[in-house]
Amino acid sequence: MATITNQARITYSYGAVNAAAASNIATATLTEPLTGSKTSLGSTYTAGDEITYILSLTNGSANAATDITVNDNLGRSTAGGVAYTPLSYVGPAYLYINGVYTSELTPATTAGSLTFTLPSIPAGANAVIIYKAALTSEAPLTSGSTVTNTATFTSPTLGTAEKSNTITVENYARLNIVKSMSPNPVVGGGQLTYTFTVYNYGNDAATDVVLTDVFSPAPTDIAVTVNGTAVSAENYTYTGGTLTLPAAGSSYEITVPAATFTTDTTTGAVTASPGVTVVEVTGTI
Repeated sequence: MATITNQARITYSYGAVNAAAASNIATATLTEPLTGSKTSLGSTYTAGDEITYILSLTNGSANAATDITVNDNLGRSTAGGVAYTPLSYVGPAYLYINGVYTSELTPATTAGSLTFTLPSIPAGANAVIIYKAALTSEAPLTSGSTVTNTATFTSPTLGTAEKSNTITVENYARLNIVKSMSPNPVVGGGQLTYTFTVYNYGNDAATDVVLTDVFSPAPTDIAVTVNGTAVSAENYTYTGGTLTLPAAGSSYEITVPAATFTTDTTTGAVTASPGVTVVEVTGTI
């Protein structure tokens, strides 16, 4: 919405005198026949999240509008010559007119877009569409990445409005741990090694990691390494077969590095290569 301001000026003369006068400043409010906005509940995302989007439009004309469509491009973009679509529609969509629930909407969907066709929108009325979209395997996950999707509001009689919304990937760590033993089988009185492989599928390093395990039967004379480097006994506790690494109050820290992400140059799919930290505990069984 804008304001128009205008002021007139006249010049005149009488006798040998030249004079001038200015009018008052006249103002008027300029309204657009079709306005729109696009927002999201939340400004960040992680892999696989669902985002709630809100599309809002106003019929600023003096007549009901029966020809409005809204197209959402689901963030479709091109990078390095590869087209990718980071969002996928999750139905249903809900329509509200002047704040009152009206109906569900079923959009027409194509690769990288969805289109809503609206019923008649009264003069001066506001229409809101609420729906969800899920982050796809093509959504960028490297720290600092963003997804911008654009909604285009179109009416042959009222014109076009275009609005975008941007969300940013969170910095996050997502750990998974796998445990194995070797050798298998193991001979009583022999050496047994427990290997704990910790994977980080997030885009940020995991810090202050604490590993605990209760061994049964409990090995004796244990030795602990992290990524092949020995950990001194004062940096972990081992009592009654229960290992805590690092020990409470220890300055020793386990960190699992962030994953690295690559984009398939054919499909646009993003693949995570997890960061890895390996803990080994060896003792006599």
